[in-house]
Amino acid sequence: MTRLNRTFGILLLLSLTAPVLATEWPLNDVTETLIVHGKVKLAKGVMGQSLALDGESLIELKDTAKFASGAFTISLWFNPYDLALGQQMLVGKNRYSLNERQWSLTIEPNGKLKAYLQQGGWITINCGQLIVAGQWHLATLVADTDKAALYLNGKLEGEVKLKMPIQATEAPITLGGIWDKKKVLQAFHGAVDEFSYQPRALNAKEITSSYQPVLAKHDIPNTITASLPLWDNTQKLPKALELPLVKGSEFHVIKKQRPDVDNCKWTLGVGLAWHKGKLYASYGYNKGEENTATEEAHVRVSSDGGKTWGKPIVMDAGEGNLGVSHGVFLSHGNKLWAFMGAFHDNFQRTHTRAYVLNETSGQWEPKGIIIENGFWPMQEPQKMGDGNWIMAGLHVSTPGQVGNLPAVAISKGDDFTKWEQVVIPAEQGLGSNIWGESTVIVEGKRILNISRYGSKPLALLSFSEDHGRTWTPTAKSNLPMATSKPYAGILSTGQRYLVCTTTADSGGSRSPLTIAVSKPGETIFSKVFVIRTSVSEFTPGVSAPNIDFSYPYAVEHEGKIYIGYTNKSHAANELAIVPVSNLEIK
Repeated sequence: MTRLNRTFGILLLLSLTAPVLATEWPLNDVTETLIVHGKVKLAKGVMGQSLALDGESLIELKDTAKFASGAFTISLWFNPYDLALGQQMLVGKNRYSLNERQWSLTIEPNGKLKAYLQQGGWITINCGQLIVAGQWHLATLVADTDKAALYLNGKLEGEVKLKMPIQATEAPITLGGIWDKKKVLQAFHGAVDEFSYQPRALNAKEITSSYQPVLAKHDIPNTITASLPLWDNTQKLPKALELPLVKGSEFHVIKKQRPDVDNCKWTLGVGLAWHKGKLYASYGYNKGEENTATEEAHVRVSSDGGKTWGKPIVMDAGEGNLGVSHGVFLSHGNKLWAFMGAFHDNFQRTHTRAYVLNETSGQWEPKGIIIENGFWPMQEPQKMGDGNWIMAGLHVSTPGQVGNLPAVAISKGDDFTKWEQVVIPAEQGLGSNIWGESTVIVEGKRILNISRYGSKPLALLSFSEDHGRTWTPTAKSNLPMATSKPYAGILSTGQRYLVCTTTADSGGSRSPLTIAVSKPGETIFSKVFVIRTSVSEFTPGVSAPNIDFSYPYAVEHEGKIYIGYTNKSHAANELAIVPVSNLEIK
């Protein structure tokens, strides 16, 4: 009865008033009622044991598709370990790829609880209380046929009207993430305990009277962080709405949004290069789905600095089960090179192919496969002090390997047909959910590698002291960064820069598009500017709330930095031109 009084006093009240009792999952062990996707550990719970999730795993509740539609109440005790991971799913009943959406409870990037309810589109209930890492909290969602309410620790946080009851789907209830297409989405790092479902809407008195606080705390697991900072800790990293908009920028369209005359369904990965007075832009193109063999590498050319663009030229359309996609350029020795990622079938046997522009015909001459074993180029090659070039990228793992780790390729001098791949190891504790699309900053023999973590909105950092031959294990940095490919370099002013989405509260969202900069000669970023917001009156391109500024690329030319990016959800490629002088830190 003590356990009921603490965590299921609701059930005691319900037993006196209704014939149907709640269904409960104590979560004090892995039982036959649970399916674990990933790994869980036992930890001290609200009473007895709980199940701790590592930020890459979730728990599926068996045979729960029939639950939690119409009128219902669900409650869950949770203890978060890391609030800087973007949006984290506590409990939900959704499978996005199958268009099965009902409801969910999440921890938002601002560290607060939020409820989502499907009404032909999501409606939400926000929570005013801050979540505290290492402490137990009780979240309760009450849905009736015409309204819903969110409670945290027995206190009503908000209500919303429903235009219709929550509709049933075949999606199961999952704890700690959403299981979709055999992947863990919106993963939660922390412990969960005592989940309850009740087939009616409880009232405020029942919920409030049943809550009793749990004072026991969890020690937050230590994670190893990079030995070098990326962000100046003496400066507060602003939230998205607090960031200054960089002045004097102009915007142009490289490839129009879907539907376009080119019948493009998917595009990604703008690459840019100035060569003999013209601006070249490449990108991946597909009339079908991403990472399928119908992918092609396309190029457009501008003779007026990016204002207008010629018709697309197919660099390589692949053949049979070969897909060729986005990559990088290098203008050197009077030639324009292109290094493009490629693969077979559905993203198997990934590799890099080289091409050289025939300036007489305007066509691209293939030079064959130059880097095998999973290397995908992400940044224009940079000249190093030892005379070789370094090209940052991603090592796509093969079955049996752990993680898709950041990697670089090192040339044999100026021979761009011969490269050696160096895979950067991961620090212990990062887990296997890494998608290490990376960029480098060359500082003499020291080279910094900044990479995407994976599903976690935090930049990873590694460095080499021997021209990229060996690396420190990539580790968590102190800079939040969206889950997208970053692009970094050094401006002519001596300022380091990083283009992606780096704000205090964007989490995994790829908006706004930002550029972080350092003071001249310094190695850490200390100011962030907004390049573009999702809704903008200054662009001839896409302006919409759901824009995702993806896979940026940057090149400086005559006092301006040219930034290409993809609006992935709209299948559009665009260009921002920013005066370098307006990125000064005063």
